[in-house]
Amino acid sequence: MSNELNFERVRREMLLRSIYLLVAPVMLLFAVLACGTIITDTASYMCPTNVPQATATTLAGTPMPTLPPLPTPYSISPPQDFYVGDAVFVGQSSAPLRLRFRLQNVQSQPAGSRNLVTWRLEIRNLGSATYETIPVALMVITRITTASGEQTGTWQTSEVAMEAAGFAGENYDPLTPGSTHTYRLAAYIPVGSVNQFTYLLDGEGGNRITWVNAANPYCSGDVAD
Repeated sequence: MSNELNFERVRREMLLRSIYLLVAPVMLLFAVLACGTIITDTASYMCPTNVPQATATTLAGTPMPTLPPLPTPYSISPPQDFYVGDAVFVGQSSAPLRLRFRLQNVQSQPAGSRNLVTWRLEIRNLGSATYETIPVALMVITRITTASGEQTGTWQTSEVAMEAAGFAGENYDPLTPGSTHTYRLAAYIPVGSVNQFTYLLDGEGGNRITWVNAANPYCSGDVAD
C-alpha cells in the first residue's frame, strides 16, 4: 500500500512538472504580449541631404569641370543612439506595421533626495496593421550622470512618478493605422541628469531604440513619412 502511494505521488509530481514546462513559456509570451505588439524590425533615422545643383561657371564651349560626388545622406541605426526630436522609423515603407517614434520635451526637476524626469513619446502608425503598446511598461532610463560620474542601469517609468508629474488618465488604446498618440511618461532617478532613454520594441530588450538626451548636432530635418 505504501509503495502504491509513493508511486502515485511521484506520478503526480511528474505530471505537474510537465504541465509547468508546457505552460511557463506560454505565460511568458502572454506577459510580453501584455505590453504590446512584438516588433523585430530595427529602427532607423535618415536626414535628407540637399544635393548641390550644377552651375555653369565656365565660358560657353569649354568643358565643364568634374563635379564632386553627391553627398551620402546622414543616417543612424542601432546600436547608435538617436537624438531628441529625431523621426525614428521602424518597418519598411510597404510593411503592414510601420511606425514613427519621436522623443520630445525631456525635463528634470528636484524631488527631495532624487530627481523627477518627465518626457513625451510620440508614436505614429504609418502602416496598415494596428499597433498595441503600453509605453509605461516598455520605456526606461538606462544611463544617467551624477556627481560621482556616469552610471548605467534601469530606472523604470512608474505610476508614482507619473502621478507626481500630474500625468493622470493616460490612454493606452491600440494605435490604429494612420493614428498618432503622444504618451506622457515620468521616472525617478538619483540626483543628476539623464543621458539615455530606451524603448523595448520586442518587450524584452533584444530589439530596442535608444536616445541620447541631446538635440541632433548633425541634422534637424526629417525624411517624409
